[in-house]
Amino acid sequence: MLKAPIILPIVPSKYWLLGQSCLWAGIATLSYWVGGGLALITVVVVGSGIAWRAYVREPKGVLYLTAAAPLFHGRWLLGDRQAEESDLVLDEALSEEHQVRCDYLGPWLIGLYVGKQRVWLWPDSAPAESLRAVRRLFHHPGR
Repeated sequence: MLKAPIILPIVPSKYWLLGQSCLWAGIATLSYWVGGGLALITVVVVGSGIAWRAYVREPKGVLYLTAAAPLFHGRWLLGDRQAEESDLVLDEALSEEHQVRCDYLGPWLIGLYVGKQRVWLWPDSAPAESLRAVRRLFHHPGR
């Protein structure tokens, strides 16, 4: 009997943004200390652009995870469709199936590869129940 898929509504993490902002502020401070005002302005402008681009490109949407024997598969919900739609319409709204690998399973972070795409799941990027279900799915005691 197939298990029900784990539904992960993923949003950009504020913890990730806070960590990156602190690193960026440290680099800006060091650049001012070493290179002066021009170095600070350069680091602020370039760093802001890079940080904004990374934040906007962070994966978001709804990911459906299914387990079949030793393999795990994931499908992204395409467009702005809702998860409450009927199964037939929902099946048409899902992307193609990708193999999912978990290469990091820590107390705060979960690192997944959905196909070739890298997805980091932070505590505030998905509901706690869904993150718990993902941890149970990928956790192998004794390894």
